[in-house]
Amino acid sequence: MYLWNRRFTLDTGRWAEGVGAIMASIEVINSKSSHSVDAWMPASVGAPNTMALSARAEAFAPFAEENAARLGDPDVLAAISAAGPCITEVEDTLARIVHVAGNRGDVPSVFSGISWQAHPHDLKAAIGWAVEMADHMHGVHGHPIIVGASQWGRPNGLMMGTSYGSLAEFEAASDAIQAEGSFLDRIQSAVGIAETIESAVMRRVS
Repeated sequence: MYLWNRRFTLDTGRWAEGVGAIMASIEVINSKSSHSVDAWMPASVGAPNTMALSARAEAFAPFAEENAARLGDPDVLAAISAAGPCITEVEDTLARIVHVAGNRGDVPSVFSGISWQAHPHDLKAAIGWAVEMADHMHGVHGHPIIVGASQWGRPNGLMMGTSYGSLAEFEAASDAIQAEGSFLDRIQSAVGIAETIESAVMRRVS
């Protein structure tokens, strides 16, 4: 199982136009795809002029081939072209899901994620630490957590993502982690020093 993600940075002067064009393009793409693409926007956390798409894929090759084939569809190209002038930056990432703490379930309404690049020497141990951390956090608040790893796009990349039904559930889960008390000690025991690190709280808008 893979999780594909495309992150856009929008021109702040054309933000509304860009959001509308991306949402319209998703409708076109999903009407011509066997893989459902979902749209996400920051939940008042992080850069407000960003937007993301995601898709779950059982296997990468059929997903990538389908994406490539759609580029020959004039409706898809027209939809993408409408959004293009509003976008200043775009990045794709692909993570192989190596562990799920709990039942992954359907695509959630709210998703909190943290991603980082481990030093190559630390990668194996860092994956083990992430799996242990995901199991611990799931045991505290009960929400499903995925652990993903990737050598594509961001080499030695790791990610942990938690699914929620609402922002209220996200806040309650965060409060539960803090109240449990071992979070900072567990962070302190993390393997190595991350090369890069970033986090986000996203709300699904499609």
